[in-house]
Amino acid sequence: MILFVTSAFREGSRTLRLAKHYLSKLNKDDIEVIELGDKKPEALNRQTLITYNKAVSNAKYSDEMFDIAKQFAKADEIVIAAPFWNFSIPAALHDYIELVCTQGVNFDVSENGSYFTLCKAKKLVYITTAGGYIPENDHAFGYIKDIAKIFWGIDDIKYYKADGIDIWENDTEAILRKTEDEMDNER
Repeated sequence: MILFVTSAFREGSRTLRLAKHYLSKLNKDDIEVIELGDKKPEALNRQTLITYNKAVSNAKYSDEMFDIAKQFAKADEIVIAAPFWNFSIPAALHDYIELVCTQGVNFDVSENGSYFTLCKAKKLVYITTAGGYIPENDHAFGYIKDIAKIFWGIDDIKYYKADGIDIWENDTEAILRKTEDEMDNER
């Protein structure tokens, strides 16, 4: 199963356009979609953190807050679409990842303190767009890449970006097409 997680919910989203292009080459019957604009997980707060910690301590994940972590753990491939916002990822995606990273569901810790994955996925694709230029030290992708490798044990990570698309002298359509071509050439 391919899990498509999108925080690209703005009308006319170019990030979503790129993600749909990538997904169009895959088996549509095998794609499960989480649209964070419609179903945003609640961020951990004082009360939900108590429930979360109790569940992890007792290894009992029956609360519905863990459903997304269980779904994530079963995916063969993860595709994330996230516009580049304020040098990072959208808050809705961060809240989602916070709950997906549940010890005992997606990863665990060995006796010597090292992390190991409980996820099935071997590939993660991260797709983003930015009106301006994404800096070389890309905090958003760095965060996703580190979590994917350390907690989820995913080494096959693809990164597709189209940046500078709102700079007036740039050809937005050409930039988007170049990224779509890159996706097509790497399959």
